[in-house]
Amino acid sequence: MAISTGGIIEDWGPPRWALQEVKRQVASFAPRQSDQDYVVDIAFRSWHPNREPEFTGVHAAMVGRKQRRFIIWHSVPKGLDTAAAVRAWLASVLPETARLVREYLPRKSKAYPSEQLAAEIDALREMLLKTDSSDPSTI
Repeated sequence: MAISTGGIIEDWGPPRWALQEVKRQVASFAPRQSDQDYVVDIAFRSWHPNREPEFTGVHAAMVGRKQRRFIIWHSVPKGLDTAAAVRAWLASVLPETARLVREYLPRKSKAYPSEQLAAEIDALREMLLKTDSSDPSTI
């Protein structure tokens, strides 16, 4: 089981740098080892500061029967200027991500390892929470 990151980042300056830092941290948590791995792609959508977002919250993308990558879009709120703020926000929405993984992946014809993928998301959340609690700059 693996976790990847992707998405569309339109912010610039400190919000962009903060999000990029957290993306690197997430991508290194459980990288894909082979093309046979099932992957949850935590896709981030940040917004141009002068436009309204197309969506808010956490949304699952479509899943094909042969697809091994499950994309979940995360609408990054405006104003997250530090990696600690991005990590705290991400940790707060990962329970919804795990719920989508558990409930949304197909159960018929091809069994997806939804529980194992959701457990990876839960473990990622724990890592993010520990990172923030051990970082003196977040106090």
